[in-house]
Amino acid sequence: MTISFRTRLLLIFTAVLAVTLTATTLSALRATDANTRANATRELAVAERVFQTLLDENSRELTDRTTLLAEDFGFREAIATNEEDTIISVLANHGDRIGADLIMLMSPQGEVLISTHDIGADLGRVRAGLGNQASAFSLLTLSEHQPYQMVMVPVDAPQRVAWVGMGFLLDNDLLSRFRDITSANVTLIYRERETGSNSDIQTLSTLPTQPLANVDLLGPYDEVLSQASRELREQGLLSRYTTLLDQPPVHLGALLTVSLADAVAANTRLRTQMLLIALAALVAAAVVTLFIARGITRPIDTLVAAARRIASGDYQHSVSLQNTNEFGVLGQTLNTMQNDIQQRERHIFYQARHDLKTGLPNLEQMAQRFADLTPDEQHPLVVVLVRLENVSALSDVYGLAFTDEIVRLAAERLVHRLRSGDIVGRVGTNEFLVLADAQLAGECDQALAGYLAVFDQAIEHQDIDVLLDVRMGQVMCPEQAGSFEDALRRANIAVSDARVHGQALERYQIGRDESHLRQLTVTNRLQHAIEHGGFELLFQPQYDLRNRRIHSAEALLRWHDDQLGRMFPDEFIPLAEQSGDITQITEWVVTEAIARMTAWREEGYDLGVSINLSARDILNSHFIDRVIERTAHAGFERKQLMLEITESAMVTDTELALAHLKRLYDAGFDLAMDDFGTGYSSLAQLKTMPIHELKIDKSFVLKLDEDQDDQNIVRSTIEMAHHLGLTVIAEGVENQAALKLLEQMGCDAIQGYYLSKPIAIADLKPWLAAFNETTLESSYG
Repeated sequence: MTISFRTRLLLIFTAVLAVTLTATTLSALRATDANTRANATRELAVAERVFQTLLDENSRELTDRTTLLAEDFGFREAIATNEEDTIISVLANHGDRIGADLIMLMSPQGEVLISTHDIGADLGRVRAGLGNQASAFSLLTLSEHQPYQMVMVPVDAPQRVAWVGMGFLLDNDLLSRFRDITSANVTLIYRERETGSNSDIQTLSTLPTQPLANVDLLGPYDEVLSQASRELREQGLLSRYTTLLDQPPVHLGALLTVSLADAVAANTRLRTQMLLIALAALVAAAVVTLFIARGITRPIDTLVAAARRIASGDYQHSVSLQNTNEFGVLGQTLNTMQNDIQQRERHIFYQARHDLKTGLPNLEQMAQRFADLTPDEQHPLVVVLVRLENVSALSDVYGLAFTDEIVRLAAERLVHRLRSGDIVGRVGTNEFLVLADAQLAGECDQALAGYLAVFDQAIEHQDIDVLLDVRMGQVMCPEQAGSFEDALRRANIAVSDARVHGQALERYQIGRDESHLRQLTVTNRLQHAIEHGGFELLFQPQYDLRNRRIHSAEALLRWHDDQLGRMFPDEFIPLAEQSGDITQITEWVVTEAIARMTAWREEGYDLGVSINLSARDILNSHFIDRVIERTAHAGFERKQLMLEITESAMVTDTELALAHLKRLYDAGFDLAMDDFGTGYSSLAQLKTMPIHELKIDKSFVLKLDEDQDDQNIVRSTIEMAHHLGLTVIAEGVENQAALKLLEQMGCDAIQGYYLSKPIAIADLKPWLAAFNETTLESSYG
């Protein structure tokens, strides 16, 4: 049978169109499937973060509830007095009240006193946690073939008397709640021991079919998770696994899954329409001319381009087709699909750039706003960091939900007070950032004062009035910072300065960057020196003018760091006091001084040592206990260890400082007031202080032979001290004239470069052997 040209042309056109439609449809379907799979993969990544967040929220909630029990006076008293019946009753009642599935009480040494479950192989990890943590901590554990989320909270009365633990079972209710939030199923896979048997593996899943129930999961735990993931993939489930606990032989992991079939089913209508359109175009090709066929290809090309554009993530342009046939329907469907996707992405984008609690811009958004404002000399900008200092303390007392509401109400107040054009965002848990126009300095200062004033009134929530402790740090841009990162960092420095200086608002000072970084570096290296060594003691002899002999030496701390080089006490001692490391350093000095004095006594040298104590040392009762304990059997009388204190040590807590000094005084230590005359003490205070000696500051002695005022002050101080029954030592003696004047005034002892500079331990004994008392006496006698 001969085929006509028309028929052949029609067949060829139809075949070409069929191929074209097939390719177009497959491309669109492939793009749709790829987009579907990519969305499912992103959903799993988000679900993993949500799952971890859910665990963290459970941990914080359990910690807060358990802390209430640990701080209960009756409970602590029961533990301290070992009232077992009361302890068990309180544990049971509190556990029932908070819905705990596991309850445990352990001694400070890690001994299990009371427990509702046997945690078996994980007990060692719990004990390790007790040793490594000074406060509450949480962990995941397995007990009796079931997973638990558990927190351990210390019980102090006031010493640590126990650890109390509460745990929630990771059960179907928790997993179902997670599934309701994310629409993703979760399967827990855990193993409590490793014997090579399939029975070692336990699973708990929200999947209705339990696909892993009859699967042999063997081998290393990572391989078990991988094998389980492959099994689920073979059953049409897209999965993502994460390891939650990896402490052999105890393992716990989670598999998050979504159904690819369900994800693809959402696009069934689109797929059906595309197939119908392709079929309709193919049928039409049999009855229309090449001109019509060519016209049909135009909307197809448009749809293919739209499908590819959508697959690439471009949703900004709508599909515009004049056709009202199936191609028009497909175009509208694609428009609807991309609009839906765009709305979802817009919502996600909003969440990524705003704080969900307050609705304010977050850190990333504030950085963009700063860049958009582009501050310059004609349009200056002030960046103000507002920190709510007591938020953490409020959270400990009232809970996280209460604190979040307080922060939200504080944000509302701040927003309502903003000037037109000023911007505020939340950049931290307890921090807001304000970008304010600084073109008119007076108006700007008035605005900042107003922003600070909004926190003067207490915030009421749940019938509780909360007064926020607010610190603000101000940075001028571009004068003091040209970038957002610099502005934020320097605002943080200004807030820290405000806290140190006790001010509500502090302006950043030029140069504080370098100073702050230097302080951080020194503090970090100082902690390294405390742990690994780097300190040494020099000794500066002290000469007894009455008995004509070297009777003691002051221990002076020196530090040489591998990175920073030689460090002077004037720089690192204040930083050690701020960081709280000073007491550890002082304890090292005390230990070294005791060792030196013991060695000298064995070698026949009767030499005392003076040690400087900081204000933190004096106020630390544990430090006082340790000093008394370490000198109990040291082999020398305690009075030979002179403890020097400064007048500033009495400022913070005079009553406590006096009580601790009285303990040292009664224990037999000699106490000296260092740098007398340069601090805060009055004669009335000096009268009440339990001390043996006054140490006249070198600022009054360096020019004693030249300055009549200094002579009058030193003479009066010596006479006053003697009337009070105190001895006097003058430091900073650098010439013979000063030495002679001091002896005429009745000074008891001297110290200074005229006698000797600070001497290393190895050089002290040769110096003592070579010291010629007659030479010193003849120089002024």
